[in-house]
Formats: sequence, structure tokens, C-alpha cells
Amino acid sequence: MTHSNSRGNPTPDSAPTVTEALHTTLEVPFEDAVPHVQLEHELAGFETVAVSRMDEMIRGVLGEEVPRTALLVVCHAEVAKAALDIDPTLAAMMPCVTGVYEDDDGTVHVHHLSTTKAMRDLGAAPGDPDAVQALVDMTGELMNEVWENIERYEPQSGSEA
Repeated sequence: MTHSNSRGNPTPDSAPTVTEALHTTLEVPFEDAVPHVQLEHELAGFETVAVSRMDEMIRGVLGEEVPRTALLVVCHAEVAKAALDIDPTLAAMMPCVTGVYEDDDGTVHVHHLSTTKAMRDLGAAPGDPDAVQALVDMTGELMNEVWENIERYEPQSGSEA
């Protein structure tokens, strides 16, 4: 079985971390999408750790152009506590990251791979598989709320920045 990534390119069989990734497109300018996605994470209880513009970093360091891409690095205190309770080494896989990028056609994409599913799928959380699945479920519920709100976004017409 093959799957497709967000650009429609076939990918080989992948772990649930990849096949169950969250992806959507937004019909708003990139510069409006980034704060919107950040706000929806924050409204669901995630703290913004950083917002990083990868395109600007690459341009500044390498002098090369890539599509506009922002990384939203966020952490939810309950998820972090549950992960650390399972195994403190899981801190090396945290926090969560959501990418916002613009493709060559100007379409804005939002993409999220679950950190907790990666912990599970990579076997990084030894011990109680039920505790790991509970962590995956908790994170999934939170991210589903975020995603529903991201997809519901409709910019206010005539509003000024």
C-alpha cells in the first residue's frame, strides 16, 4: 500500500505517525495563516515556545530561497507532564511542532505530525503501553480541537491589521 504526502507524491508504507498526520489548506495569505494557527493552539491550552521562519533562516545563512515556511513550536503542560511521568527521556522528543508553508502555487498548507505517536511508533517510550496510548489519545483530542478550529477559519472581510 502506498500513501500520498501533502503534495500528492506517493510515499512508501509508513507508520501511523505519518499516515495519520494532520494536514489542511487555508485560503488566506501566509502572513495571516501563521498567527491564526498559533492562536488556535493557544486557545486549546498549548503554550507557544517559538515561532521560527525557516525560509528567513535559510535565506540569511545560505543566501538561498525556499518556499515561505513557519514552524510553530508549542507545548501543552498536561501532555508534557504525562510524557515525563512515563519516561523523562521523552523530553528529547518534545515539544510539538506544526508547520505552515506556502507551495509554488501560493496555497497555504498546515501540517502536523504527532509527537506522541512518534514516541509510540519509534518505541521511544518503554514500559507501560497503556500509558503511552493514553498520552497519544490525550494529545489527539487536543489537536483535533485545534484542527477543527483552524479549518473553520474565515478571515473578516474589510478588517484592517
